[in-house]
This record gives sequence, structure tokens and C-alpha cells, in this order.
Amino acid sequence: MVDIKDISGKTRFSTPINAGAKGRFTLMKEDYIILPFSVPDPVYFKLGDYVDLSGVLDESLGGLLSKVYEIVDLQKPAFNASTGGYDYQLRMDAYYWKWKNKIFKYTPEHAGHEASWSLTAPLDVQLGVFLRNLKALGYTYKGKEFEFSIDSTVENKAVAMRYDNMNLLDALFSMADKEKWDCDCWITDNIIHFGRNEYGDSVRIELGVEASAMTRSDSKGTYATRIYAFGSTRNIPANYRPVDEQTVVNGVVQRRLMLPADTPYIDVYPDMSEEEAIEDIVVFENVYPRRTGTLSDVHTRTEEVKDEDGTKETVTYYRYKDIGLEFKEEYLIEGQELRIRFQSGKLNGMEFGVIFNPDPKDDMRGAQLWEIVRNEDYGRMLPDDTLCPENGDEYILSGFNIQLVSDRYTPEAEQELKGKAQEYADRRKRDDGTYNTTLDSEWVYNDRLRRFYEFGQKVFLVNRAFFENGRDSRILGWEFNLDKPWDSPAYIIGESMPYSRIGDMEDKIDSLTYKGQTYTGGGNGVYIIRTNDTTAPSDSNVFSARRSLVSFLRKDKSDKTEYLLKLLAGGEFGEFVDSMIAGKGAGIFPDGRAQVERLEVRGSLSVLDLIINQIQGMESDYSFTEIGKIKSVEDLGENTYRLSIEKRTDFDFMKFQENDVCFSIINTLLTGGSDYYTSWMRILTTNAQENSITVVLYPDSEVPGGTNYPPLAGYNVTRRGNSTLPEAGGFNGRAQSWMISSREGRIMFLSNVYKPILEDYNYALTIGKLPNIKALEKLPVTTEDVGIVAQTVIAEKFYQFDYNGDVIPSKVDRGIWSLETAQSGAPYRFVQHELSKPSGSEYTLLEQHTVYHLGCKWGCLSDKTTDEPKWNSPSWGLLEGDSRYSLRLSLSGGEAFVIGGVDTVMSGRIYFGTTDITDDVMADGATEVEWFRDSGNVPADNLWTPEYVDGNRLAIHIDNGNQHGVGSDFGFVSRSVAFICRVFIPVEGEMQRIEQRFGFDIL
Repeated sequence: MVDIKDISGKTRFSTPINAGAKGRFTLMKEDYIILPFSVPDPVYFKLGDYVDLSGVLDESLGGLLSKVYEIVDLQKPAFNASTGGYDYQLRMDAYYWKWKNKIFKYTPEHAGHEASWSLTAPLDVQLGVFLRNLKALGYTYKGKEFEFSIDSTVENKAVAMRYDNMNLLDALFSMADKEKWDCDCWITDNIIHFGRNEYGDSVRIELGVEASAMTRSDSKGTYATRIYAFGSTRNIPANYRPVDEQTVVNGVVQRRLMLPADTPYIDVYPDMSEEEAIEDIVVFENVYPRRTGTLSDVHTRTEEVKDEDGTKETVTYYRYKDIGLEFKEEYLIEGQELRIRFQSGKLNGMEFGVIFNPDPKDDMRGAQLWEIVRNEDYGRMLPDDTLCPENGDEYILSGFNIQLVSDRYTPEAEQELKGKAQEYADRRKRDDGTYNTTLDSEWVYNDRLRRFYEFGQKVFLVNRAFFENGRDSRILGWEFNLDKPWDSPAYIIGESMPYSRIGDMEDKIDSLTYKGQTYTGGGNGVYIIRTNDTTAPSDSNVFSARRSLVSFLRKDKSDKTEYLLKLLAGGEFGEFVDSMIAGKGAGIFPDGRAQVERLEVRGSLSVLDLIINQIQGMESDYSFTEIGKIKSVEDLGENTYRLSIEKRTDFDFMKFQENDVCFSIINTLLTGGSDYYTSWMRILTTNAQENSITVVLYPDSEVPGGTNYPPLAGYNVTRRGNSTLPEAGGFNGRAQSWMISSREGRIMFLSNVYKPILEDYNYALTIGKLPNIKALEKLPVTTEDVGIVAQTVIAEKFYQFDYNGDVIPSKVDRGIWSLETAQSGAPYRFVQHELSKPSGSEYTLLEQHTVYHLGCKWGCLSDKTTDEPKWNSPSWGLLEGDSRYSLRLSLSGGEAFVIGGVDTVMSGRIYFGTTDITDDVMADGATEVEWFRDSGNVPADNLWTPEYVDGNRLAIHIDNGNQHGVGSDFGFVSRSVAFICRVFIPVEGEMQRIEQRFGFDIL
């Protein structure tokens, strides 16, 4: 903000630097800023209201506008019919521009204030009167009285100046006029400068490279190639040159000093044709035949005279002699007054009439006596007691025929005139046009501090349309946009030819100008290296303040450098405390160690060793779709709003599209509340240029919770879906989005989202707390349970564990067992995880294939086995089916016999469920078989032994005998007999016992 203050220092109005704000300077023509702004009611600015831009634009302009600007003319706004407000283009001129409102006076301290007056004096005398005017008005700059500085390029000469009701500023600039002291005049702070402001090494500015535009403005002076030069009429006798060679002014023939007879004119270019010769006449009034005399025997006489009102006063007249001049009455030129102009002393530059051998006579001093005629040309009657002649003062006498004194003065004056004319012609060779040059914005932006140039900066212009080999120039003015100073700054660039004072060089050089800087005699001068100066620093020169800003990093404000900054001893940021527990700030150490509070990496982070001390968390919701921060909200009515989206960078543009379904989560934390609510909206239009969107709110009935809220500035808005329904078989990619919600406790991928309220089919994938979908009603889970809901699951492996943490193996049903499958590339699997412990390995079953075989379901126990599943296979385990062992007995000849007619074989078969495993069991040598007889006769039964048939222990021969058969009592004592078979089968280290009893009766 810029504060515009009244003369008491109280802020009258504050305004930002808006678009259209400008700063403009042209040497001795203008120096002002324009501040545009609009207000609902007028602001009544007063003359003297000011703004101090010191420090305001230093960052971008390097102090070019670092000064006070004031209102020096009345400012009025323009009424804006469309807004009903008032638009200002407030012009504020540099502080010294108010001098134009005050008249330049000779005696400003006293009543009377002479407004029209003349003064013939050197520049420092003229400026002394000027400073008295400023002091009388109380004008200072920030409390400092004004001073003046005159550099060595300004000729030390007296000039006759006439000020007719002239304001201070015009008077000041008129002193620098080409016909006066022919120099620049400019003001910095409290210093009024006169001289040649040209400094630094030339900065190259080429059209199409550094400059985007360059136009030429021709000089308003007269263009001429042949110069006819004339000097003054002073000391020119009537017989000087024939009459036809004299100039005629207003019909009166004037005899003026002319060029030497052999040089009738001066041509700007040699060997010109008559058609190329454009003639012009130039008069040098200060060139005439003259001798410099020296006053001696200065004395006074007094005389009592009467004023017009009859009042008597005593007047002092000054007289003198010149021992080097023997003057005669015959030297006088008829009609011309004898006059002297002082060249030194207190009256330096002043001119007076003189009387030769005045009355009354002074018999004691004799002849060759001169008396100075008093006048009021310099604001008061002079000479007086203060400003008076003294012995040794030098002067020039005019108004006499100097040719009679010596014939050398006129030829010398003619040669002087020739030299002046030649100098004038040489200046005519110069291109004195100015070039309005606009610099390329990007080029300036890349090095703003170095590429804003002050008045006086040397420039080498390159434009083949204007110059064949470029042109040495300098900055004479500029214009900048204050809101974006780097945006097409414009410069006025003019001539930059070498400047030297015309006159004799003194034997002793008291000053020397090098690269625009002045060294004074005596060895105390210091060369100042300016911003674009390539002079090498040494112990004998210094940097200017602005060069220091370019070369050194600031300690009083933020700064930057485009060069490598080496901090060999490390660096600390903020208030640094080196501690991982109680530390703060940031530090970088010489050994490369860095300690910071938080590190944010937008790209990638590459480390050799990453040690994590604390896990980081997130809060609220994260949406992985288009998102933007609402900068401002404009209510358009009917639940429609225009949202301006904040740019995160200069090249950041929002990516929203029409019909996007968006929402913004808003809270009341900043106002002391704890509520969260959501604003649901649909995008109607987007404006990429303004970075804004126009949205309409959904009705309450169409949003979650049943209540919708308007959007607010400062909160994020993000897309959830898009309301555009795709055509049949089509797909709307904007109707889907990813979201991580720590508030809801889930990660979600939502698809086919065309409205705010979600349907079950929108949950394409959720990880975390289960969403509230209808499927939960049929399952023993709730929305508080954690899990995964997905439309499709495709996976290679699954692992499941129970509430105790025990792994539940995955059972893979492989169908009917076949040897072909067992031997294929997809065999039957038994997958375990081995966990090594000091006590030994532990195995966890992860996956087991199952098969159906022999009417049972078997589980694989040996990975990739080719064994057949059966009762005693170590590679398979029975999962489903009858796993009992049984024994079946049968007789070969029926179950009923007659007495004495028993002759049969009893045999047995062993079964595992329904599977006959007799052969497998009996092939095992560990299998045991026992036979018993139960006839009721215990002693006889104990003596009974089986008779195996062909060595088969499960087959016995039974006859009528006592040893192996039914016994002799069968049919007589006992009517029935039973035989018992017991089999002991080794199974997994244990003996499985099966037993079967078989009896038969006698017929």
C-alpha cells in the first residue's frame, strides 16, 4: 500500500499500486508518478499532499523512485457512470517540481521582492540567489537544506541572466540552457546538480535483442550544413570590412566581428555541392576583439546628490587605473558607451559603464583615470561597500576601437570566432535526435536490478535501420509501469558525445574527469564504480550505493543471488538450537550434516540410508482429483456462485470442467466452533483466463445429510464425479475419483458418480471401514467392521487367519484324483511356511490341495506327490468318508452242517471303510492275526489251533476233529460252535485292532 499524507504527515488516503500506475522522468522536463484508483466518494486532495516512495519500489527499481512526490496542481476525479463512483489518475510530481509555483526573486528575504531583475554573474553566484529563495520559503528535503554541486564540465564564466516574473523551476533550468551554461541540471535529494550526467560503461541495447521497439524523434533545432558565423558588435570600428559584408537586422546595418577573410563560412562536411549546402547564420555575442586589463590604484570619491524627492544622500563612486593601457580619446566609437565586464573579484561577471578621465579631475592622480558608473542591474545599486572592485581584479573593456590600441586583437578575435564556428559545425555532425526505446520485458525481468537504468547511464544503441555501426548514447528519461516495472520499460536515449569546456587549459590540472566521475586536485579524489561499470575494484575506488545493492547481499531485507553462495563454515536459519529432542530452527554444518524441523520435497528424495524416527499422519480427507482453493465467492443469485480459484504459481491453472460434481468441506474452527459441513455443487461454466468457475448448488434433497450449504472463500473445492451420463456402452472418465478419508476411515475408488448421494454400485473399491451397502444386511458384519469391498477381485494368493492369529490353510479342490494330473505341471500341492526358531523349525500350512478318490475326499500331505490317495498313503490324508477298519468272515460250504459232516474253509477280508485293504494289510509283516474257537468246552477250546489254508492266516480249514475242527462234541453235547478272528494292523505307529465272530449250527 502507498500512503498519501497531508502536510502534517497524517495519512489522507491509501491505495495499492494498481495496474496503470506509471513513473516518468525526462531531463529538465518532467518527473512524476501517476496513481490510478477508484473510490465510491471523492477524496479531497490538497496541494502539498505527498507520498514517500523510499523503500517502496527499491526491490524492483533499485531506488529510481526512492523520493518524495507531491501534488503541485489541483487534482480532480472523473465520475464513473457505470459504477457511480469516482476514478482518479492522481499525478504527483517530484518534490522539487513545486518550485514552479513560486517566483524567483533577487531579495526574497525582504519586502518588495523584485520579480523582474537581471544578474550577470557566474553560475555559483546565480545559484546562491536561488538557494536564498528556497531558504526563505522554508523548503528543505527531509530536514536538509538544499545545496548545489557544479562539476568541472561547466565553464566558469559570467552570464547575463534576465528573470522576468520567472518561476523558480524555469529559472533554474534556464541556467542550464544551451546559450547559458550549456549543461544538465538535475536534483537528487537535497543536491542541485549542474554538469554532465554521464557515467558507467556503455550498456548494449539492440533492437530485437534487449529492445522490443525503437523509434526516432528528430531534433527541433535548425538543420544546416554551411555556417556563416558572426561575433559581437563590441569594439568593432566603422571602417571594419566593407558594408556589403555586414549583417542587416531590422533594416539597420550592423558591423559585427566576422570570420577571417580567407574563411567566409564553415562547411559541416567537406567537398559539398551547392545543392548540399543548407545555409544558416550563427551569432556569438561573447566573441569580440578584447584585451584583459588589471585594476590598480582602486579608490573612491564621495559626492552629495539629491534624489527625485529632494532628499540628499552621500554617494560613493569607485575609480581605478590600468597601468597596462594607455587610452586616448580618439579610441572612442561614436554612439557607444565605454563598459567594463569584471572577470574576477567580487564583481566577477558583472558589467558597468565607465567614464574615462571623469570629472571632477584628480590633479594628484593625474590622467588615465577611470570611474565606474553605478547601476541597479543586479537588484541593488552597485558597486557598494560590500560588492566593490579591488586592486588586481581583471576586466574587459568594450565600446572603443581596439584596433587603434593594437592590431593583434581583431585577428585574434576572428580566429576565436572561427574556432567557435568550427565547434558549432562539429556539433551539427552529431545525430542530436532522441530514440524512444522499449526494452524486452523478459530480458529485464531476468535481472531486474541491473537492467533498470538511471538518467545518465551510457548506452550503445544498435539498430541497423538508424545506424550503420551503432551509436554512443545516454539515458535522458524513462517511463515505467509501477505495478510491473519490468513490463516493457521505456527509455528516452539521446546523444552521448564527448564534452569539453571551450577555453584555454590551465598549466596546472586541478581536476580530471574520467568515465563521468570528477577527481579534484590534491590526491584526495575517489573513483566511484557505478552499477554497469566494469572497472576493477581496488583500494583506491569505491562502489556506489546501487552497485553495492547489485554486488552484495543485503542484511536489512530479503535478497537473492544468481551465483553460487559458498558457506564454508555452515549456516543457521532462524533461532537455531542443535538438538534432536529440544532443537529448533535449522542448521547446516561444514561436514554436510543438516538439521531441520520439517522437510518438504516436491520432486524425489534420494538417500543412501533412511532412518525413520517417527511416523507421519494425515488429517481430514485427501481427494486425488482436481482441486483448488477458493479465493473469493461472488453470489450470482438463485443458488449460483462464481468462485475465483487461487493460483499456487504464476503458471497454475485450474483443471475443472463443466458438469463436474464438486464438494467443499467447511468448518467453523476459526470462529470458535467445532462443526464440519459440506457444500455440494455442480460446475456450470469455467473461465481459464480468470481462473474461475461458475457453480450451482444441489437442492437439500439431493445431498448427503439432507442439507446443503453455500461455498466459502479460503476452503478447498474438489471433484467427486461428473453429471454427464455416457451413451450406452460408453464411459465417463470424470465420473470416478480416488479418496483417502481419515474421517471416514477408508480408502475409496468411486466410479460412475453422477450425483452427490452415492449408490452401492459407486463403491468400486473400499479399503477400511465397510461402506453402508445393502449387502451388509445379509452378512454378519457392520459398518464398524474393517474389510475390503470390491466389484472384482483377481489374485494369485490369499492367506487367512482366525481370531487367535492362527493361519487357516487355503483348501484347493482339485476334483477327481488322477495320476496324469499328479505328474503334470500343475501337480497336487501341500504348501508350508517354515519358521526357524532356536528350538527348531515350525511349519505353518498355507495351502492344501484336495481330491476325490475311492469314494473319499483326500488332502495332500506331500507337496507335488504322485502317490495314489489310499488308507495307508503317507502323501494323503482322508478328509471325508468312512475311516473305520472292519473284518468280514465267510464259509466256503454254507453255514449249516450235519453231525460229522463239517468240512469247510473260513476266510476273512479286511476293510477300510468300504475299501478292501486285505492284501495291503497282510503284506505287512507287522500285521498280527489271532483265531479262537468258542464251543462251550473251555478246556477243549484252549487246545484248539487253527489250520491255515495255503499259509493264508486269514483262511482256516475246519473239520469235525478236536484239533482244528468243531470238536467231537459238536452235535452231541453242543448244538452250535463259533470261531473268532482278531487282526492287529499297524497304522501310524499304533496297532489298530479289529475282531469278527462267526458261528454256525448243526442241522
